[in-house]
Amino acid sequence: MFSAGSIVYAWDNGLRYAEALLNDLTDEQMLLRPGGNMNHPAWILGHMALYYPIIPALLRGELFADPADDELFGFRGRGPQNDMSLYGSKAAQVERMIGGHEQVAQALLSADEADFRRPPSLPRWNAMYPTVEFMLPDLLLMHENIHIGQLSLWRRAAGLPAVDFPDRTPRAGLI
Repeated sequence: MFSAGSIVYAWDNGLRYAEALLNDLTDEQMLLRPGGNMNHPAWILGHMALYYPIIPALLRGELFADPADDELFGFRGRGPQNDMSLYGSKAAQVERMIGGHEQVAQALLSADEADFRRPPSLPRWNAMYPTVEFMLPDLLLMHENIHIGQLSLWRRAAGLPAVDFPDRTPRAGLI
């Protein structure tokens, strides 16, 4: 089994890359949809943020609303809207992402082995994953990085340059 620390290390690296992709954007660019049909950065960040409070709830075995049904950010929802007031400023969105990432990291690092061994508390996920341990890498690493990749692709479609990969130094005390 991978340690929670190894997952947090990858999680932190994804956050740093997402921040690099967003650093030079304006509030106005957060709603830009090159080609007219791409997810814009504001929607992508909001969609990712749906899951930050869910990870600790999964680890505690608590019930929560299915994020797919969120009216604005769920995949069954309305999709990207062109109204910045629905999302908040870019600064607020980035702060929500950073704070949510840290909330998830702390939940992972403080979880007991039994927390990872329980079945997912959302019925839809319970049918797909035997335990939270099997689900979290898919949700934390695969799902979020798909959306971080969308940010990278969005930048190129918007005519913006690629960004350098940020430093990958582990957080203090992780290793």
